[in-house]
Order: sequence, then C-alpha cells, then structure tokens
Amino acid sequence: MIDMTHEEIERLWSSLSNYVPDKHKADAAIDFVKTLDDLGVEEDEIKASGEYDPKLEDAISTYYEDREGEEEQYDDRYED
Repeated sequence: MIDMTHEEIERLWSSLSNYVPDKHKADAAIDFVKTLDDLGVEEDEIKASGEYDPKLEDAISTYYEDREGEEEQYDDRYED
C-alpha cells in the first residue's frame, strides 16, 4: 500500500497530463486511476483528487462505477 494524499495525486496528475494530448487525456486518466488503485492508494484519497481536474474526476467516477458493477456481477454468479 502506498500512502499518498490527494494533493500529491493532483500534483502527479498535473505534471503528467501536461504531456498528454487532449484527445487522449480521458483514457490516460482512467489508466492513472487504475494504477493508483492497483498500488493500494486509499480510495478516499483518489476520489478527493478528482476535485482538481474534470478529466480526472470523470475517470474516477467511471473507474469506480465499472468496478462496482463487476463486483455485483461476481456476487450474483456465486450466490445460492
């Protein structure tokens, strides 16, 4: 687990996103959020970082909505 604050996440995203063309920022933001989650960054900190950038906020919403949907599908298949 990596201990990062939402300010650090915002700073990292800001420095990276400057090099990503606008047409690719949405996909890059989703990959960025997935990577943070895979590294074990606290979900609350990731979600709080979305207030800084609309692309990042959309990516966070998309990522966690998709993840919740996958968990529900998994639960539905294995419930008896």
